[in-house]
Amino acid sequence: MSKSTKIILILSPLLILYAVCLPRNLFPSPCSAVLTDRNGDLLGARISADCQWHFPPADTVPDKFAKCIITYEDKRFRLHPGVDFLSAGRALRQNLAHRGVVSGASTITMQVIRLSRRGAPRTIPEKLLEAVMATRLEMRCSKDEILLLYASNAPFGGNVVGLDAAAWRYFGRPAGDLSWGESAMLAVLPNSPAMIHPGRNRERLLQKRNFLLDKLYQNGTIDEVECELAKDEPLPDKPLPMPDRAYHLLERMRATVGDRTCTCTIDGALQDRVNAIARSWFRVNHGNLVDNMGILVRSVRSGEVLAYYGNAMGLMPGLRGASVDMIPAPRSSGSTLKPLLYAAMLQDGLILPGTLIKDTPYNYNNFSPHNYSRSFDGAVPASEVISRSLNVPSVRMLERYGAARFLDLLRDAGFSTMTRDAGHYGLSLILGGAEITLEDLVAVYRNMALKLLDEDEEDVSPFSRSAVWLTFDALSKAGRPEEESSWQGFSSGRKVAWKTGTSWGNRDAWSVGVTPDYIVGVWVGNSDGEGRAGMTGVAAAAPVMFDVFASLPPTGWFSMPLDDMVPLEVCRRSGLPASRICPERDTLWVPDIEQRPDECRYHRVVHLDAEGRMQVNGSCYPVEKMVEKVWFVLPPAMEWYYMQNHLDYRPLPPKHPDFDAASETVSPIEIIYPQQGGTVVLTVGLDGREQGVVLRAAHRDPTAELYWHLDDSFLGTTRGQHELLVRPAPGKHLLTTMDATGASRSVQFNVK
Repeated sequence: MSKSTKIILILSPLLILYAVCLPRNLFPSPCSAVLTDRNGDLLGARISADCQWHFPPADTVPDKFAKCIITYEDKRFRLHPGVDFLSAGRALRQNLAHRGVVSGASTITMQVIRLSRRGAPRTIPEKLLEAVMATRLEMRCSKDEILLLYASNAPFGGNVVGLDAAAWRYFGRPAGDLSWGESAMLAVLPNSPAMIHPGRNRERLLQKRNFLLDKLYQNGTIDEVECELAKDEPLPDKPLPMPDRAYHLLERMRATVGDRTCTCTIDGALQDRVNAIARSWFRVNHGNLVDNMGILVRSVRSGEVLAYYGNAMGLMPGLRGASVDMIPAPRSSGSTLKPLLYAAMLQDGLILPGTLIKDTPYNYNNFSPHNYSRSFDGAVPASEVISRSLNVPSVRMLERYGAARFLDLLRDAGFSTMTRDAGHYGLSLILGGAEITLEDLVAVYRNMALKLLDEDEEDVSPFSRSAVWLTFDALSKAGRPEEESSWQGFSSGRKVAWKTGTSWGNRDAWSVGVTPDYIVGVWVGNSDGEGRAGMTGVAAAAPVMFDVFASLPPTGWFSMPLDDMVPLEVCRRSGLPASRICPERDTLWVPDIEQRPDECRYHRVVHLDAEGRMQVNGSCYPVEKMVEKVWFVLPPAMEWYYMQNHLDYRPLPPKHPDFDAASETVSPIEIIYPQQGGTVVLTVGLDGREQGVVLRAAHRDPTAELYWHLDDSFLGTTRGQHELLVRPAPGKHLLTTMDATGASRSVQFNVK
């Protein structure tokens, strides 16, 4: 065996040991969860699993800190191969002269190795091993990468590890924004972090910092003025709390990707304004024992989340229910779905914006909705049903459209929490019978807006462009009955399509608003479901929403999608396609579809006597003297309530005493309650007696007298206000009411 072969056999194991002596991952310890906004600014952080504030490594080391740490720890850092032999020789001479360790020679690279071998003994063999591993690290990494390893893993006192965490804990800002004095203070901390923690030994810390600043001045890194100004900077007091500007978003990110650094689309400045708005309105709502809130702001075009306020946890951590993120939490929808039904019926040609919807007392299988005002208008244009958020007409619209069909549409639109069938929700679906999330609500309205911007490339929204435009137009004119005296004060001075909602029992208050650029959703309430009197969408959620819009840049409005619409001549009074006799007409742009509502049926040709005081026909008045006139006539029940709210409505004149009522095809009577096929449940009062049921009817002639019959029994008569209290026996019944002319109406109903 040759001499060279022997050398190779001896060196090969050493070379292999040298090659593998450095672990692939030097620092496997857990890191903190860190959330930054779109600009890299810190939104929040969580302590790591080993209870350290230890941020994941950054991309670079700030220039000021790099110069400080190199000057203080290793001035020939960029020249040596991991071991500074000049410093090692000097340290050896000093230690031999003093017969003890008075000087060290660890380079930054060797310190990185020592940090990675936490707990290793401080012995000469250990020091030699660190030197060997340091040269190996120099072969693997660049100088900047080694410096970054040091800055990311050096101890900075207490449970603070790494430069980025230290900058926030001691100075409350990113490491890149630190001054020379602040950078110098952090550069001297890792040398003896336990002894010179900022909370104690402040004089020694100050001396070390100023010593470093003097060296920076001497080597020309800073000038004299910079040095003196840096020395004048005070040392920090106790560590600062970490920012927590988007608590629930950070928790969602942790649940998805674990503890790491995540950069999100949040606009930090807007997030701070939203947080301030939430705090401001909390002080108002808390007086009514309403403590929780969710606010979500998204860009319409990009879909980016610009602000995320899940609840008060990050701002007021001790508050009840603050830990619940209300943005993905299912809650009763209130009235927020009404515009979607309006859009669906528009695009299917079932209604036009001005179509009159019946607004009279309603009962279906003991489901008796009421408008917020507890009053009825008789008849309301469909667009006004939405803008005023009327309950009873909305239920009638859903009954016509179909609850099962509407439920399928809502699921297609993007509501993910409606897991029951249509039989479970019934007609209450339109009034809050289903649960939705603020996240889904904002997404659905955003997808509708994309239709108008021609950016719904995947056709996510099931609504047509024309239906969306007409819906948003109605919502931009929103005025709710519950806030007639105050909602105008919430206006942000810009056009917004907005909708509020209030769930049963005042448990949930909603508001969602959209412009071509932004969509804002707000939920207010108590996460435990406690309702509070007076907590409505308009009173509690809409003001917050408009404050958020006021914090956003002004935007324009959506362009009308004329290529999807056609002009149509409609009756001004009924909102239906104008018939040949409608006297007043408007031209309206409507969806370009084949199916449309029938022509106006409310204008009728009536015959009056010469003075126009009575209705007549050939049986009671000479034909040649009759006056023909077009009259706007609503059905009896609609007319009864409509007249009370529209002073310009003129009921038909009374009929001539000899008028032949048999010639009429439409009954002047309408039974309001009970409805055909309905079920009435008799309740028992505190005195143990059955409360009975109030029968209600309307007659076109306000002076008419009605005669009431239940099965074969005569109940009595009513005049003017046709209401009658009865206590029918359980079972099926036939109710009949008629007037003096013989006109009648009947309904069958059940009693339980």
